[in-house]
Amino acid sequence: MQRREALKKAALIIGSITIAPELIAKAMADPYPTLSRQPADRLVLLAEMADTILPDTDTPGAKAAKVHEYIAVIVENCFPPDRRPAFWSGLEATEKRCIAQHSRSFADCSAAERMAFFQMLEAEQKNGDSFWRQLKGLTISGYFTSEIGATQALNYDPIPGGWIPDMLINENTKAWTPVF
Repeated sequence: MQRREALKKAALIIGSITIAPELIAKAMADPYPTLSRQPADRLVLLAEMADTILPDTDTPGAKAAKVHEYIAVIVENCFPPDRRPAFWSGLEATEKRCIAQHSRSFADCSAAERMAFFQMLEAEQKNGDSFWRQLKGLTISGYFTSEIGATQALNYDPIPGGWIPDMLINENTKAWTPVF
């Protein structure tokens, strides 16, 4: 080994020894900083709403796929700063409306009451920027990009291959996904 190469390796080892503890401490401090800043009741409400949109059937639902966490992270990290408060206030307004209509929180309503409430919201929506439309869109994208949605609800194909032009399709045929 040449002296220059030995000095490079020694510098790399010494540098990694001094930097590594700081990086490890930073990584271990809070692995989910966005979720830890969210109120627990907000995440519970999101989980119940998402699970009402995509409930458990023969495949796990939105709650099992942790879609509520996906929605919170997307809203906080991807929405423009001026649209975040509108989404969260839409969630709160929807909860207050449910309480006014059913005298209890959305999370405490029966499945039939939840469905009727969501059907009412769907019938009232006129624009695509409403809270209801955003919630549905985020729930669907969060579910079908999750591991559960891509591998259990969709027909997972780990190595996309050839085209089958005469493939028989019926009501039980799942859509294909190359997500993971």
